[in-house]
Amino acid sequence: MHALDTERAAGEEPELSVVVPSRNGEQRLPETLASIAADAAGIRLEVIVVDDGSTDRTADAASSVRLPGEPPRLLRRDGPPGRAAACNLGVRHARGATVLILDDDMTVEPGALGAHRDRHRAARREAALGRIRLARPPGGPSCFARFLEREQAFRERSLLEHAEDVPFQLCLTGHFSAPRAVLLEASGFDERIRRYGLEDIELGYRLTRNGVRLRYLPSAVTTHRAHATTLDRYLARHVEVGRVASQLARVHPEGPFRDYLRVDPPARLGIGSDPAGLALLRLAHRILLRRAARRLLGSAAGFAAFRAVLRALELARLDRAVHFGYHVAADLRYFEGYFGEKDASAP
Repeated sequence: MHALDTERAAGEEPELSVVVPSRNGEQRLPETLASIAADAAGIRLEVIVVDDGSTDRTADAASSVRLPGEPPRLLRRDGPPGRAAACNLGVRHARGATVLILDDDMTVEPGALGAHRDRHRAARREAALGRIRLARPPGGPSCFARFLEREQAFRERSLLEHAEDVPFQLCLTGHFSAPRAVLLEASGFDERIRRYGLEDIELGYRLTRNGVRLRYLPSAVTTHRAHATTLDRYLARHVEVGRVASQLARVHPEGPFRDYLRVDPPARLGIGSDPAGLALLRLAHRILLRRAARRLLGSAAGFAAFRAVLRALELARLDRAVHFGYHVAADLRYFEGYFGEKDASAP
C-alpha cells in the first residue's frame, strides 16, 4: 500500500476536484470533459486528467475541451498502468476538499456536479456513489444488452434500498465522491492492484471498516457510454477480475471481503426457500469450484457447445434462461482467472 502525501498546490481552493483517470482515452475523453464543462456553472471546479501510460493522443484530447476557469490539469503516469495508482495520483494533486472520481467514458448529466458539491459541504465522514445509467446501444438492445440493463436495474434497487448506508459490495468508483481527507486517511486505492476490477470494492471495504459511511446519491447522474457491450468483452473482464480476486484473497484471507470473492463453496443452496434462480446460481457456483467442471466446460469444445446453447436461447428470446447462462459463463471465466487456468487475454 502506498500512502498518499498531503501536499496541496498553491492557489484558491476549488469546491470540487474532478479526477478523471484515462488510459488510451483519446476517443472517450472529449465527450466526458464537454459534459463536465456544461454542468460546471456556478461551481469553483478543477479537472485533473491522469494519463495512465496511454499510447494514443489522450493528452491532446484532454487539452482540446475548454472548461470554465482553468483548463484541465494533465498528469502523466509512466510505467505499468493501473487505475488504482492513477486515481491516487489525481487525489494527491487535488486542491479541493472534495474529490469526484469519474471514469473517462461517463457523460455527466445536468446537476450532477452540484449534487456532489452540496452533499459534502457539511463535514461528514462519508463517501457518495452517484447514479450510473447505461447508454442504450444503437439499433436497440440485444439480449446481452438487456441482461446488462437488468443487472444495472437490480443494482439500482439495492442502492435505493440501502441509500443511507450502502454496503461495500456495491461500491463502484466510476462515479464516486469523497472528502480528500477521508481518502488520504485510508491511503487511497491499493496500488498493488494493477489489473481490471475490484480496486473500488476493496477501497469501499476499507473505508467502511474505518467508519466511513457510503451513501447513494441518485440526484447525481452520469451515463456510462463504453460499458461492456459484447459478451466476449464481458467474459474477458471476468478473467481479469478473477486474477485480482486471487491476489486480494491473500490480502484479506478471512471475513466479509473474502466472502464477497465467492472463492469458497456456498454454505447453503436455499433450494425450496429462496427464488429458484438464486438457488440455481449457488448450485452452479458450487459446481464451478470443482476443477473437473471448469476443465470440461471451459475447454474449447465444451465452451463452444455452451455458446451454441446460449445462441439458441437468444434466438428463442428466452431471456431469463439465457441470462442465467451469462451468469454461469461469467463465473466460469472468473474462477479460471482466480485459479490461474486461463490466459487473461482470451475471451
